[in-house]
Amino acid sequence: MTDFARLAQQRIDEFLHLLKEWVAIPSAFDADSRSENRPFGQGVSEALAWWKNLGDGAGLSTLDVDGHAVHIEYGSGEEIVYVFGHCDVVPAGEGWHHPPYQLTRLGDKLIGRGVMDDKGPMIAAWLALGILRELKLPLRRRIRLVAGGNEETGFRCIRRYFQSQPHPMFAFTPDAKFPVIYGEKGSLLVHITAPVDQSALRVSCGNVVNTIPNMARISGLPLTTADWCLAEGFTLIAEQHDHYQLHGRGGHSSKPEPCLNPIQATSLLLDQLDHTGWSAQLREITDEQYGQSGVRFGLDQPGECGKILLVPTVLHIANGEMRLTLNVRYPENLTADTIYQQLSEWNSRWPASTLTMEPVKSPSLYPPNSPLVRTLHDIYVRHTGDRNHPSRTTGAGSYASEMPNAVIFGCEFPDGSSGNTHGADEFGSLCRFVSAIGMYAEALYLLANLPAPSDHPER
Repeated sequence: MTDFARLAQQRIDEFLHLLKEWVAIPSAFDADSRSENRPFGQGVSEALAWWKNLGDGAGLSTLDVDGHAVHIEYGSGEEIVYVFGHCDVVPAGEGWHHPPYQLTRLGDKLIGRGVMDDKGPMIAAWLALGILRELKLPLRRRIRLVAGGNEETGFRCIRRYFQSQPHPMFAFTPDAKFPVIYGEKGSLLVHITAPVDQSALRVSCGNVVNTIPNMARISGLPLTTADWCLAEGFTLIAEQHDHYQLHGRGGHSSKPEPCLNPIQATSLLLDQLDHTGWSAQLREITDEQYGQSGVRFGLDQPGECGKILLVPTVLHIANGEMRLTLNVRYPENLTADTIYQQLSEWNSRWPASTLTMEPVKSPSLYPPNSPLVRTLHDIYVRHTGDRNHPSRTTGAGSYASEMPNAVIFGCEFPDGSSGNTHGADEFGSLCRFVSAIGMYAEALYLLANLPAPSDHPER
């Protein structure tokens, strides 16, 4: 077997160079700069163009699908192996100690928005493909590396892409953790509006529906900091008379456990200080123990993909109205209709309140004993020696749920060497990226030659 790990070590300088370029493009969704040719805004369009230029410069076939996604293709054959990642990022947000759109290297640590989600992993896949090209290894299938432009805000990119492009024989997305993730929760958004009887009250917390914010701004309550009772870990800063900053710790909405959600802290404070209908409702649905867990609504039945999470990510109160958004992740044993029915029944206790639901994606569960999962897990074990982390499911959502014969394969390692995805100072490990290049090279080679799924009785 080719020593893919050794060949990956030779790509360090190129990896850093490419990552520096791509991170420098602030590619969050931008409604203000949208156009027919730029459906997700100027930054995403520039990031997709960068990916296309990468393939064009190497003399490979590329295709821009309606400004939604760009693929780079190598090889020949009717069947295709896909690596489908994304170039869009969540907004930088607040709390950074380093410039978010400038790659910062501190020894092995690489910091910048998109380093882990998902520009670094996609560059690792690109360099892995370069190893196969350099060695001219025989492949039964074509390989496509696809960068989508709307993963963070709705999956419209991959759905548009497969309206005109063939589905994969095998695929993985490098957009979560190693070793292999074969199932993931569905996701939807719940929006609640309610009248607020304090017209002077202002709360601004969060703008991104799949990210737990770092801070809430509160004004319009004639109180001093001595009147506030904060939970452990939160801090309150008085900006000026009756204007406050409530600081917590943000992160990805699929992983609320290590976060300190300032929406939950704000909800508790408002309910303690003014226990009226709207504040009691806000407190109930954002409560970490009973609301976020689904217990209050009878939705806490675990499936193979885990338990439901109803995570508050956006709260705005102004001009006598409250607007709350929950990012909901639910397992395969629940449906969006069931969730809506249970929440609507609870919400009926507040007749002035309105509750609407916005589906994002359905749950997915791929056979854990399939050749695809076994092949990728074996690669991980060979390259790392780690037999303590089995293939599993996740609460996060990815492109894998939008493709047949697809799973998640990296690029984060289960050792804490990367983190703060969707939060400030997002970071990854250079040496771990290099390891991923070797694994991705072997994965592309084996999947391009693996017998088709129909050849296996268990499939």
